[in-house]
Amino acid sequence: MTKRKIFLLSLIAVLAVTYVFQLIFFSRGKIQEISVKDEIASVKIEKGDTTLNLTKNEDNYFFDEKLPAKAEAAGYIFENISSIKIIDTITKNPSENDFERYGLVSPVKVTAVASDNKTLRSITVGKTSSTGNQTYVQLDGKKEIYLVSGNFNSTFSASKDNLLDYILYKVNADEVYKIQVTYSTFGTFTAEKAGESANFKWSITQTDNDVETEKFNSDKFAEWVSSVTELKAEKWMTDFNPSDSSLDNSRYFSIIISAAGKDIHVDLYQIKADAGSEKLCICSENEFLCTIAAEDVHRLVPELETFIDE
Repeated sequence: MTKRKIFLLSLIAVLAVTYVFQLIFFSRGKIQEISVKDEIASVKIEKGDTTLNLTKNEDNYFFDEKLPAKAEAAGYIFENISSIKIIDTITKNPSENDFERYGLVSPVKVTAVASDNKTLRSITVGKTSSTGNQTYVQLDGKKEIYLVSGNFNSTFSASKDNLLDYILYKVNADEVYKIQVTYSTFGTFTAEKAGESANFKWSITQTDNDVETEKFNSDKFAEWVSSVTELKAEKWMTDFNPSDSSLDNSRYFSIIISAAGKDIHVDLYQIKADAGSEKLCICSENEFLCTIAAEDVHRLVPELETFIDE
C-alpha cells in the first residue's frame, strides 16, 4: 500500500471520528420545542398545601371561575405551559440522588387541561439552574429529567393575592361623554358633554333634583369626572351571592359612565344601617361582588350642589 493511500485512509478515519463527535455534540445542544395541540382552558398549580386553579374564558382569566385574575400575569403562565423549549435530557433513568440533586423531591406540580377536561400537559418543576433562566423538570408523567428554557419557579410562584385583579374599570377621561348618577334618596341627574374636544362643556340634561341647572359649573364637573376614571375593589366577597334579590333593597347609589361607546354600570349597596359602614359594590365589567375603600366611596358619590355656583 502506497504512502498516499495510507494518508488518505488515515484522513478518512479522522474525519469519520470528527463527524461522530459532532453528531453527539450537536444532538445534545439542539433545542427541541414542544407545544400543546389544543387550547388550554384551565391550569392547576400545586405547591405543598396550596392549590391555585386558573381558568380562561376568551381573553379573561379567573380563579375557580369566581374571581378575576390579572390578564397579563395569568396569560404569561398559560403561555409558558403551551410551549416549552427542551435544552437537554439530563437523565433518562433518574436515581433517588438525581431527584434530590435536581430539586424534584418536593416539587411544584402544574397541570393544564382542555375544555373537555383532557390533560394537555403536566409539569413537575425542580430546581432552577445556576444560570437562573433554565429549570430542571419532568414532563407529562415521563421519568426523564429535562433541562428547559425559562425560570419556571418564578413563573409558577405567584400567589393568589398577587394574581388577583382588583381593577373594576378604567377609562380615559377624554372618552367619557355622559354620566348618569342615581341616589337612593335624592333621585337621578344626567350630565352630557357637548362641543368640540378642545372646548367641550358639560351640562345637566336631566335631573330629579330642585337645582338651578343654569349655574352648573362645567369645569368643576370635568375635574370630578377625571377623578372617577378608575375604580378598584378593596376586597372580593366570595361569601355573597350577587344575584341575591335582597341587595336591591339596600342599593345606596348607582352610576353609569358612558365612555368610548360603552356603558359601565356601578352599583353600591349599604347592607348595614350605619352610614359609615362598608359599601358593597358590583361593576358591570366583571359582575363580582366586592367592597371598595371609604375614600373611593366618597370620591365616587358626588353631591350635585358642589357643581352648582352660588
